[in-house]
Amino acid sequence: MEYYKKNKFHLTNDQMTDSVALVWPNHNMEIDKYDLLEDVYCELLLNLLQNKTKVFLFSNTEFPQKVRYIEEMFEGKYINYHKFNSDDIWLRDYCPIQIFSSIKKMNIFLSYPYNAYGEKYKYINNKHFSDFFLNCINKPKVLEFCSNNIVFEGGNIVNNASICLTNINCLKQHNKGMSYSKIKNNLESFFKENIYQKIDFIDIPPITGDDTNGHIDNLVRFYDDAILIMSTNSKSHPDYNRLKELKSQIYDICDRNNIKNIIQVKHEHRNIVKNDKNEILPFSYLNYLRIANIIYMPLSGKETDKDKDYLKKIFKRDNLVFIYSKPLLSECGGLHCCSYNWRHFE
Repeated sequence: MEYYKKNKFHLTNDQMTDSVALVWPNHNMEIDKYDLLEDVYCELLLNLLQNKTKVFLFSNTEFPQKVRYIEEMFEGKYINYHKFNSDDIWLRDYCPIQIFSSIKKMNIFLSYPYNAYGEKYKYINNKHFSDFFLNCINKPKVLEFCSNNIVFEGGNIVNNASICLTNINCLKQHNKGMSYSKIKNNLESFFKENIYQKIDFIDIPPITGDDTNGHIDNLVRFYDDAILIMSTNSKSHPDYNRLKELKSQIYDICDRNNIKNIIQVKHEHRNIVKNDKNEILPFSYLNYLRIANIIYMPLSGKETDKDKDYLKKIFKRDNLVFIYSKPLLSECGGLHCCSYNWRHFE
């Protein structure tokens, strides 16, 4: 039985990754404060290149001038440019998911239908991005996720070496014609047949400001042998009650799966971020990007030195790079949402 399990595919872990894909923002995406958002992308790109990370950059135009300047600093070593007209910057949600076979030494990707969070936004171009991306990385093999019967988003799955988690609340909202039990049974059957990691579920409404119906990468992440959960002790935090429910569900999951190390990542009331209309934006420290032993950590802009030290202690085995993320939040996303990391193979 154990040999049979080992012949299944494994979802790639963050610490295994060495490459990042980004969709460069453009004015056609109706971005409110384009220059500020582009500055965030420049800061992230500069840090990625300083850490010698290969970047696959997708844009509907030739290189923006700021990108050319950064590329010249590194003599064009790490950027792989491709022209593609994307509908939005949230690449995590429509890029195929990497899996691999440790026995056959094979890389493969999961494809899935995408409809932009229940057709809230334009998504026709993004539906075709998966094939384009795979062509850019030498056409690896593809496995249809749940026979392409379930609308999915890449930001709604997190995993370590042994378990995957997803928020069933999103799946119910984005698959209106399918019952809860059918969605759950389809996922469980697919994982049992194809994937080494076990699938488990939370069922939590989105944090305030999140328009994805609750992508799990704001709520739960895996960090080596630990499971991280978004948490707050502040009763004035708008998500106080749902984060208490999240804690309860995660502790049940950990009991079922013999996970001992649970870390509550605290969010204070002062961490709340608002836009110019006084609307709360979906800020979470868990929406970080990890490539190998480097973690790009989003900041709300209100952090004290004590807050940063607190985060450094949680991620003490890795190098933290802090990125001010309000321009991303103003577009209702974060660092993990706008990026896709995987292990590149020639």
